Amino acid sequence: MAALVAAAAIFAAGCGSSADDSDTGGTAAGKPFVAEREAGIKGDLPPEARRLWRYDTATGRYATVAGDAADFRADLSRPARSFTLAYMDPWASSPFAIPIREGVEREAERLGLRLIYCDAAFKADKAVECAELLARQRPAFAVAGNWQAGAADALMRVFDEARVPTASIDVWQPNSIFYGADNYTSGEIAGRAAGAYARREWNCEDVWLFMGENKEEGKAADQRLVGFADGVQSVCGTIDDDRIHRQRMAAATGDQALTVTTDWLTAHPQAEHLLAVTIDDPRAAGIAKAIGQSGRDGQVAGMTCDDVGVELTKQGPASETNYLGCVAFFPERAAEYLVGIALDVVGGRAVPEEVHLQHEFLTHENIGETYP
Repeated sequence: MAALVAAAAIFAAGCGSSADDSDTGGTAAGKPFVAEREAGIKGDLPPEARRLWRYDTATGRYATVAGDAADFRADLSRPARSFTLAYMDPWASSPFAIPIREGVEREAERLGLRLIYCDAAFKADKAVECAELLARQRPAFAVAGNWQAGAADALMRVFDEARVPTASIDVWQPNSIFYGADNYTSGEIAGRAAGAYARREWNCEDVWLFMGENKEEGKAADQRLVGFADGVQSVCGTIDDDRIHRQRMAAATGDQALTVTTDWLTAHPQAEHLLAVTIDDPRAAGIAKAIGQSGRDGQVAGMTCDDVGVELTKQGPASETNYLGCVAFFPERAAEYLVGIALDVVGGRAVPEEVHLQHEFLTHENIGETYP
């Protein structure tokens, strides 16, 4: 039996060069800072707030049952009977999505499951079309990968009416098991690493925060940015609101991030020391490129450590790349969680309503230990 455990996130030692870099006084330059994490955000619930769910085939709904929902262990044993597993790919060409799909294909083949597939292509209307296509084939379970929060209600109505239980990837959807990042904590990890850099290099003076957002990807994913701002300030102290900026990067591409960031830097020549983050590595790479081209003193913390983030982190030290490192989301492991959830639900076993992975911050100095 293969087993995986989802629990709280961890902050890797590679974030700073010494113990002094990683402590959290929060007073290096600004006033003392105390984070106030927003409670009750679906897709970003802390362990103590999660419920245990079992799928009721009669109603087509998950029902709350008694038990501990803080952790999840995936039993990847071959089921007694094969079944059809549907996989909606959130965006087949995304560097983060590719290893998830490959893992699902690998696990389905190993377990003798019939796999059906549709690519939502990061489009709301296509996600609903995929739900209709997959639901018509009566799968026993569907991984409803959709990264457009605005499509969640419509596509879930399709699966609910067909009595198909589902799990989601990184975007919360109603009546669906959430699998994905511990979003706020992942951002906080990145923020603490960035704050340690700011204290070491700038004594936390004249720090500006720049964050690339896309609210269409859901409130849970946006908590990465909230956590980042809180993490930086937990090290450097309170940063004035007029030095914390958000810019929309809805295309989810490095090219758009490069353009948006370049325009912002041009409009803000006074931003001497810049710490930046966004939702994923492709956009973070665009921000880093803009900082480098401008000659500005700044660093970007990447999110997910997909192929783009790993390559850029390996490319050279942060002083050369303006890429401090990346928070690892381990997409190559996601299939084991997702298929494990499917096996449990189809087998009538209870599963936490949210399953979150552990995170680590990887730098140029330590990334080779995880991604040789």
